[in-house]
Amino acid sequence: MSLLDLFKKLFKNNTVRPVEQIRMQGEKPAIGLVVTTFDKGGLEQVVLNLYLGYKDHGYAVYLMCQEDNLGIMAGQIADEELMVFNNDMQYFLKYLYKKNITVLHYHYNIFGWEEAKTRGVSTIYTMHNVYTWKSNPEILAYSKILNRMDKVVPVSNQVKDYYLARTDAVKDNLQVIYNGIDLNEIAQDILPESLKRSGLGLTHNDVVIVFVASFYPVKYQIGMIGVMEKLILRYPDTKLLFVGNSENEYYQHFQKEYRNSSAKKNMQVVPYFDHKYMGAFLRQTSDIFTLPTLQEGCSNAVLEAICCDIPMVLTNVGNAMDVSYLKGCKVVNTAYENIVTTSNEQMIQMSYRKDSSNQDELVEAFSDMLDYLERYQRASLVPASEKWKYGKGEMVNKYIKLIEEIAGRGMAQ
Repeated sequence: MSLLDLFKKLFKNNTVRPVEQIRMQGEKPAIGLVVTTFDKGGLEQVVLNLYLGYKDHGYAVYLMCQEDNLGIMAGQIADEELMVFNNDMQYFLKYLYKKNITVLHYHYNIFGWEEAKTRGVSTIYTMHNVYTWKSNPEILAYSKILNRMDKVVPVSNQVKDYYLARTDAVKDNLQVIYNGIDLNEIAQDILPESLKRSGLGLTHNDVVIVFVASFYPVKYQIGMIGVMEKLILRYPDTKLLFVGNSENEYYQHFQKEYRNSSAKKNMQVVPYFDHKYMGAFLRQTSDIFTLPTLQEGCSNAVLEAICCDIPMVLTNVGNAMDVSYLKGCKVVNTAYENIVTTSNEQMIQMSYRKDSSNQDELVEAFSDMLDYLERYQRASLVPASEKWKYGKGEMVNKYIKLIEEIAGRGMAQ
């Protein structure tokens, strides 16, 4: 049966209603969140926050996964609202009609976007990072597709500026919306003994730096080993905790450098733990947060550190400059000159070296913070009345406003 015949049959049996009919009746649009996989990590946390936020506002929401690669975070999606379509276009489109989905919200994925749009479905694409892995022809071709989306949402100003610098993107079709975190979850104070300072073998005199990021080349944990080797010569009581998903090849390279490092006794990898403990872990276990990575989009971990009132040392990537006004935050240069002209191959080559070009600048930034830690801790206190702007509620509200704008535009058409 052809797709056209399938849709005619569905309409004839009254199992679905045309998109135009749903819009004209003024109903809230049903939303499909489209992802490639859904395991665990920062992307999944953002998508999960959107899923829960849309539901809280009374929207029907469905997570549509292209591949059957589901992890721990998929367990928070209701079974009847989780669909794996396994690259099956017919099944994908049939599901849209079955659930009366009128808005598709894409994340690192564009499957079926054109077929959906020709059937009246609105499309939003969230750009979660700078696309250094795409060659010039690839990103130009990609931008031609994204130009036909109803809206493209970069998650930080740096992501937007990077995209505009490398493409002929339609500027008016871009709208920056920062990621948002679950403020209620991050405020919880329950922490297992194994994650407390005593459980990790840390002493009262230790000053603890926490690096929260999954182990990937662009996160550049290996570079921080080189920083620690210099830093402990001045501050022997400084300890570094790596926190993040380690189920990948880069972790094996990291382990080789870690085992042979002169700073090994001052560093440890914390086993992966449930995200619900992150707020308590940052407040009770860490003194300084760091994210000295090669590239970011809009780091959830940075927002969490802000809302936990932790001083930060960041590299100038992602949302670092968007939060650099905070007095408890120090932002240093990246390990390369210009992100627009730095290729993915160059990024990967850097990621395996301990001696980064910004190593000394990082050492000096940490040294200044260690010398005046109490001052930085006082400066990092953010009033509760200001933390709402980093929350998922603010993020969801902005997306809902965008969706309603697009839905209204569709009705007008």
